[in-house]
Amino acid sequence: MKVYLAGFIQESKIKECIAWRKCIRDHYDNWKGKERYPLTWLDPLNGLDLEICPEKAFIHRDYSSVINADLIVANMDMFGEKRFPIGTVCEVAWAWEHRKPTILIAKEEQFREHPFLKYFASWIVNDIDELLAKKIINYFFKGNTSATY
Repeated sequence: MKVYLAGFIQESKIKECIAWRKCIRDHYDNWKGKERYPLTWLDPLNGLDLEICPEKAFIHRDYSSVINADLIVANMDMFGEKRFPIGTVCEVAWAWEHRKPTILIAKEEQFREHPFLKYFASWIVNDIDELLAKKIINYFFKGNTSATY
């Protein structure tokens, strides 16, 4: 299953932008449970060079990633920055348009309670810890692979 990790990208907060994605990836790449989760991570930071990449190129690549994903995890955290995550909102809308299940990570009410985002999201959690503790990615994986009883 391909999982696209959508979220805020800002050069001044690049460590934070990488850290949450790495946390989720590491959790599943180092899974200790009896079941194995062969997930492919589609990450907009993979290979991204903000200094040389034309804006249109990374927008088109991210759109392609959303289309090719089986599941979208969209983190609305802005890491204290004021710039609104318009790109992430667009990715959530693209996911909805293409009927992709979307998990929204949002602790701020402006995202949790926005009527569009509430409607577009398949599941909303406060943070990464809740996402992992509730095994939400596992739920979508099991629904998209061979049944085992």
